[in-house]
Amino acid sequence: MGVFTVQISIADTQRKEWVDLFATVDTGTFMSAVPSSILKSLGVTPILNQTGQLADGTEKNVDVAYTWLRLNQREIMTHIIFNEEYTSPLLGSLALEELLLTVDPSGKRLIPLTHIPF
Repeated sequence: MGVFTVQISIADTQRKEWVDLFATVDTGTFMSAVPSSILKSLGVTPILNQTGQLADGTEKNVDVAYTWLRLNQREIMTHIIFNEEYTSPLLGSLALEELLLTVDPSGKRLIPLTHIPF
C-alpha cells in the first residue's frame, strides 16, 4: 500500500484538551496506538489490558483506552493502545472504519467511503 502519515488529534474523554500528532496509517493494525505519555498527559486512563500479537508473532500485553480521535473534522470515540515511548503514533483500521474512511493506495491519502456496507 505504501506508507504515509496524516495529522490526527487525540483528546481527553471530555474533549477539553486536544493534542495534535502525525500518525502513520497502518491498515494492518486493528487499534490505533499512541505513546503512553501523550495519553497520560491528557488524563486518559486504561479501561482494559489486552494481549495482542505483533507482526513477528510475539505476544504482548497492552493497556487500552477509549477516548476521542479527530481527523479531517470528523470526531469519534475509539480504542487506543498505550504504546511504547519510542514508537510513532499509528492510525489503525478500527478508527478508519469508524471515521468512514478508506485508503487510496496510489494517492497515499484517505478518502470518504462512497458506499457504506450494511
